[in-house]
Amino acid sequence: MSMAIGKRVSESIIKQLQEEFLVAYAYLAMSCVLRDMGLFGSADWCFSKYEINRLKALKILKHLEMRGAKFKLSPIPALRQDWRAPLHIFEEASRQEQKLSGLVAVTYESALADKDYVTQQFIHAFLKEQCEAESEITFLLNRLRKMQATDIGVFKFDEELSSRNKMNGEYYK
Repeated sequence: MSMAIGKRVSESIIKQLQEEFLVAYAYLAMSCVLRDMGLFGSADWCFSKYEINRLKALKILKHLEMRGAKFKLSPIPALRQDWRAPLHIFEEASRQEQKLSGLVAVTYESALADKDYVTQQFIHAFLKEQCEAESEITFLLNRLRKMQATDIGVFKFDEELSSRNKMNGEYYK
C-alpha cells in the first residue's frame, strides 16, 4: 500500500483546505463588522470560529504535506463586508458551514472510493466537527430570528453569546 495521496483525494482535500481558509477569513470579516456594531459577544463568537477554521486548514495543510501532495493555494477573493444586520451575518455563517460540510463529505467519499485509509481516518474527525458546527449555527440563527424583533432582543442575544464564549474560554477583546 502506497502512502502517497491519490489524485481524486488530493483535489478534493485541497479544495477543502482553500475553503477552510476562505471561511476563516469570512468569520474574521464578520467579527470586525459585528464589533463595529457594538455586538462584542457576537464578534467574539465569530472570532473563535475564525480560529477554529484557520486551525482546521492548517491541519489539512499538514496532512497534505505528510502525504507528499504537491499544490498551490489560490488567492482568497475579496469578501463582502456590507452586512447591515447580525441576522444577515449569521445567515451567511450558516451558508458557509453548509458548504464546508459538503466539501468534507466529498473528501470522505473520495477517500472511500480510492481506499485511502489514512485520509478516511484523518477526515473522520472533520465530519463530526462539521455536524456540531452546523447544529450550533442553526440553533443560534433560530434564536436570533426569534429575538431580532427588538434592539433589546439583539443585545440580549449578544450578551448570551458573550457568556457562552467566556464559559468556553474563547474570549477575545
